Amino acid sequence: MTTHAGYLLIADISGYTAFLTSSEQDHANPILRSLLMSMIEQIGDPLHLWKTEGDAVLAYSTKQAFPTGETFLAICENLYIAFATRRQNIVANTTCDCRACANVGGLDLKIIAHHGSFEEIELGPMKDIAGADVILAHRMAKTGVKEATGIESYALFSDAAVKEMGIEAALEPYSQAFEHFGEVSMQVYDLAKAWQGFRESSERHFLEEADGIYTYRRKLPFPPAVVWEGLVAPELKRRWMRMLSVDVDRPEGRIGTGSGYHCVHDEVEFRYWVTDWEPFNYFSTRITDSLHEGLSQHETYQLVPTDDGTEVRYTIGPAHDTEGRRQEAEEAGIIAFLAALWPPAFDELEALIRETD
Repeated sequence: MTTHAGYLLIADISGYTAFLTSSEQDHANPILRSLLMSMIEQIGDPLHLWKTEGDAVLAYSTKQAFPTGETFLAICENLYIAFATRRQNIVANTTCDCRACANVGGLDLKIIAHHGSFEEIELGPMKDIAGADVILAHRMAKTGVKEATGIESYALFSDAAVKEMGIEAALEPYSQAFEHFGEVSMQVYDLAKAWQGFRESSERHFLEEADGIYTYRRKLPFPPAVVWEGLVAPELKRRWMRMLSVDVDRPEGRIGTGSGYHCVHDEVEFRYWVTDWEPFNYFSTRITDSLHEGLSQHETYQLVPTDDGTEVRYTIGPAHDTEGRRQEAEEAGIIAFLAALWPPAFDELEALIRETD
């Protein structure tokens, strides 16, 4: 049994009970799983996924040298943005008129964060955490924040968490008494405002060639729709890129904005998330790979019709670390890798399309 001091985080879906009890289970359960997965995908170092509890994702940190408070706040924002993006895509992409699909928009998210001490316990093959601060974090998930502040989508930080984070901007004071804990002082952060800012500033993730560090162009003698299928269909992608496996998350049964790809090669794994999706025109992603831990880059694949087929324009942007700092020293190697990868890979794609045409 090991004692730690760190953050405790609960991302709790609001409206869960009403949604389940008034909806068709065969549609409601996949929708909830998709929303929970959108959040689980955001959990990684320095946070550890603790467990899920029906309508919530729980995580904790054990590292003393946790990143800045702004980074932790960004983690909370990213959880909400991932949830809200997935919710938006489900609403936009469904034509079903059942109660489950019609009520998706009524689901929301609240995030609870506390900083304290807890014990990490091994229970056979499972790991759990326990302690008074764990109990307090759960109590904080049952408050009157919405009624008192009018904020529906929020992150609720205990004062202990705020002190550890070292931030106060944009936080609204709130307090409530809990049995055995007395009056607990907390701070409220409006996540819906963060989501609105994200939508307003990021409606279109389209990388121009001038904004990239490397561009590859290839003309293919096939129409855009056929080339698009070759680029995005997992089984085709696995074959022409000679990968061991390709797994894709499909919200509501289709690939689109918010989908995540996991591509496994012999010596490297890639994960990328679709950030923009205009079928047969372009799609953009944010990509990471196992050889450059902590770095991510934006990519855009643009398809331009020509008289005899389609020109694919692939552009990748600068490499940034988790703090948003550009890592130019890593970019030369990435460019060299792509310059060697794309010509033979697109040869394979062209041959594959001819084979399956």
